[in-house]
Amino acid sequence: MNRPRAVVAAVAAAVAAIVFVAFTLWSGLLPAFAFRADVIISMALGVALVGIMVGVVVATRPATSQLLMVAGVGLVCAILGSALGFVPLADLGKIAFGASVGFWLGSALADLTDDLRVIVGLAVAIGVLDAASVFLPQGPTHLLLTKAPQTVSYFVVAFPTIGYAVHDAYSGLGTSDVIFFGLFLAAAVGYGLRVRLTLVAMVASFVVTVTVALWTRALPALPGLSLAFLAVNADLIARRWRSPSGDGPPTPSGDGPPTPP
Repeated sequence: MNRPRAVVAAVAAAVAAIVFVAFTLWSGLLPAFAFRADVIISMALGVALVGIMVGVVVATRPATSQLLMVAGVGLVCAILGSALGFVPLADLGKIAFGASVGFWLGSALADLTDDLRVIVGLAVAIGVLDAASVFLPQGPTHLLLTKAPQTVSYFVVAFPTIGYAVHDAYSGLGTSDVIFFGLFLAAAVGYGLRVRLTLVAMVASFVVTVTVALWTRALPALPGLSLAFLAVNADLIARRWRSPSGDGPPTPSGDGPPTPP
């Protein structure tokens, strides 16, 4: 990555992190309006900031050693922040850990095979398994939500609801959601798909999932994430479905990697 682009990426990540921390710390000072509207706006802002930070990881294309270092630091920050009850530190740690692990997995998958059917199958399987985990009585997520709801905050990147402190009202993403967010974005780069559109669609999928859940019940995020990834790249996937290796190494289609989003 050239130096000017790296500087832009670093500045974007820093600004997004600062805004994220400020919002988490001082959301309670903002005026509250209709609760559902507050939740939707808060989720949209939080996920957009996460999208920028994860997108920066993809844009900089770090080496495996750098990913391991960031993932390790992120894990330490997540544990320390959770132990101290300092949500911004825990959240940034979870984002760093999830984005790094997801990027590594997505990049490794693209390096392992250029057969798009692999990432399509993975996307479908992830959506089905996450839905089963939430909806089935013996599903891990269902049991966590019903038997030990007090532990959920340890696994969630929390976005405070506007007008409330983060400890009083929040929505959020599971750390696993951040991992697959990074995985699909890295896969979009590695398989030559629409990177920026994939990022925007996945951010929108999280907001849509939370919006629907406000009028129904708790919903899994990964089915929508997987659907967004597949939908915006459907024509490219269909074109290469029968001859996964026939066109040579994939090149990004149309929009390239985020620089940053």
